[in-house]
Amino acid sequence: MQIRFLMILYFALSWSLAAQAPTGSSASPEPSLPVIDYKACPFEGCTFRKWLVTKDVVLYSTWKDERRLIATVKSGQVVTGLTGVHITLEPDRVQVLQPVPELHLQPGETILRYMYRGEGFADIWAKGQWRREYDATFITEMNNSGCLRDCAAKVVAEGRKDWWVRVKTSEGLIGWAKAEDQFDCMDSLGGDDKCDNLDSPSGSIAEPPTTIEEARIRSEANVRTPEGKAYDAKFKTEFQKHSELLRICKKSTRDDETENFSMLLRLDTNGRVREVLLYPTSKLGVCAREALLGDSFSPPPGPAYWVRVFMSAAN
Repeated sequence: MQIRFLMILYFALSWSLAAQAPTGSSASPEPSLPVIDYKACPFEGCTFRKWLVTKDVVLYSTWKDERRLIATVKSGQVVTGLTGVHITLEPDRVQVLQPVPELHLQPGETILRYMYRGEGFADIWAKGQWRREYDATFITEMNNSGCLRDCAAKVVAEGRKDWWVRVKTSEGLIGWAKAEDQFDCMDSLGGDDKCDNLDSPSGSIAEPPTTIEEARIRSEANVRTPEGKAYDAKFKTEFQKHSELLRICKKSTRDDETENFSMLLRLDTNGRVREVLLYPTSKLGVCAREALLGDSFSPPPGPAYWVRVFMSAAN
């Protein structure tokens, strides 16, 4: 009777321990695609900070398929990297060449490799198990590089992966870009002095301020084109909403100046006023400039587009 009781107790304890075993050891099916990783910065030293644009970059409203184009950032500008999304459309396929005991793998079996984490670490799937940030330095790349130990497996097919980054321009515009070598200074370990001095308020490297003469020449060149003529007429119509501007500025500055003046406005690709130059300078003009900066008009024919407005102080 005692032996029977001990046997029942043994089987009960065995069942209880089995029920408490971690479920992570159970095999899972091959991950469905795409595999998406948020807040992703997939290489050594990758840092979200100020980056230098090395090629013109198209910004979109989102990284998702329903995205729409919102702006183009020119080469030489500085943007701030905010976050990223890594999308594995197809993983790398890695063939095991010799036993990998820690993964219970034998020659001929396959490892799927997803996002690279840096320093040889990556997210992999092998034998029904996810291994996040796993030391994959035993894998040799297709070009025979990469392996740092054992060299027990080799990439036999490279997958398809996209990395989208969310950036903010110096003008405050935020959008998504597919990262394809258009940005420098992503790597905080690069040791490049220029990357440590990207705080130019103009939002570009050594970008000189625009002179009155240069802005005037560019505005005149714009209005000589058919597109420029059409836009100039449209802009002046939209500018009528500021017809009360001088009257309000006169009242707020208590200025009785009657001298006429001109303003040169630089518009970004979305039609937002980014710079206002005055000639001659006056209290009324300064007041008008402050009111106009950041205001929006219809998108112009091109980026950094200059228009000229004549202001009559007698009104």
